[in-house]
Amino acid sequence: MILDKKLLVEKGYLTFNLKDLDENLFNEFKKVLTKKYLRSKIDILRADFVVTKENIDDFSEISDKYKVKIDERIVDAGYPKGSIKVMNKYYGKIPILKQIQKDITKVDTSSTKYNHDGQTWMYGTYPRTSMEKINLIESLYVQTVVELYNEDIITHKEFKRKPHINNQDPFIGAGTDISLYVKDNYISNHADGIDGTRLCVLLMYLNDDWESGYGGEIVVNEEITIPPLFGNVVILDFTENNIEHEVKKVINENFERFAIIKFFYK
Repeated sequence: MILDKKLLVEKGYLTFNLKDLDENLFNEFKKVLTKKYLRSKIDILRADFVVTKENIDDFSEISDKYKVKIDERIVDAGYPKGSIKVMNKYYGKIPILKQIQKDITKVDTSSTKYNHDGQTWMYGTYPRTSMEKINLIESLYVQTVVELYNEDIITHKEFKRKPHINNQDPFIGAGTDISLYVKDNYISNHADGIDGTRLCVLLMYLNDDWESGYGGEIVVNEEITIPPLFGNVVILDFTENNIEHEVKKVINENFERFAIIKFFYK
């Protein structure tokens, strides 16, 4: 049984390949979400680091160098004096974002012992104006999250089955991101916290060119590693769990790790 709710809640996670659940849907994803299309949707680089105050100027120089729009947020997260958390969003096309990413990796954050507490990745919004792609993502969610959490779903508007493209009414696919990890992108080990309104997060990989040694795997609870192969699905439960997980740094210079990801609420 692939969709085992009891196992999901007990272990905190569930992983399987979509092809084993619905081969036709798996094939549709391969046909519709081509790498060319996925690349066209990426327009943001997210970079979060715990750094010293001296490093702030380094990040400012990067945004000035490329003349891109940047949202910068500095968070006092209770780190020792002299260390602060910087959360940056850089906006641009992939070639520019890759250059920014390379410059970010050159910033020396080793002066704080919390330099491992960070993350960098790229993303864009899954389309809300293409019926074909809306139906595709809804089919995935209806057959997985809705099936697993049917008894937990109250009447939240995001679980409406019939999207209305000509207005702003949410549908089940709203809030889905297309993520991209390139060389040196990663997410450090963390847990997302307890939230009484949140059900789960679902991620599905969209790569058929991954090989061992490329990086980009998800590690859950330090007990299972899921490689970024097309159709591999990972669901983390939030109703009774606060699971630790991380994304291993991408190592291969030419590898682009694509996935779709969405958080679900009651």
